[in-house]
Amino acid sequence: MRHHTAFVLSLVATCLLGIMAGFFYAFAIDVAPAMANLDASAYITTQQWINRVVRNATFGATYFGSALLPLAAALAAFWCSQRRVGLAWLAIGLVYFAGVFWLTRTVNVPINDALATWQAASPPSDWAHARDNWNDANLVRTWVAMACFVAAVVLVAVTQGRTR
Repeated sequence: MRHHTAFVLSLVATCLLGIMAGFFYAFAIDVAPAMANLDASAYITTQQWINRVVRNATFGATYFGSALLPLAAALAAFWCSQRRVGLAWLAIGLVYFAGVFWLTRTVNVPINDALATWQAASPPSDWAHARDNWNDANLVRTWVAMACFVAAVVLVAVTQGRTR
């Protein structure tokens, strides 16, 4: 039963990491470049709507789950005496936490909070700088999320036969 629980946690963690990597990737390669062509008013209105819409229970569960489930998978692996697997999940979880979750909380969210107060008809003079900083941070979290997802896929593939 322990091994089954550890395996299920590993699969769910991997899926959540993949969903978030895809979410950030799609924004980085499609949405952000399209929005870079908008004037200040259109950009502010669009980003404000995106920020409102993204705050929902489904996204919240996926976003927070992707930060927590790799750590739960690490604990489950340690519980099953799979030290190397546990350490690998711990590394994935810590890298993801720092490069996605913490980066989001310290860069993207403060910019989103400031942007929520902007008036589209009278944008602040530094609106493009804030947009670029947000996009730069999003690109970093995209690459980190993708790397963590790939590491999780490899880890599950390598350990799948040995841990069941």
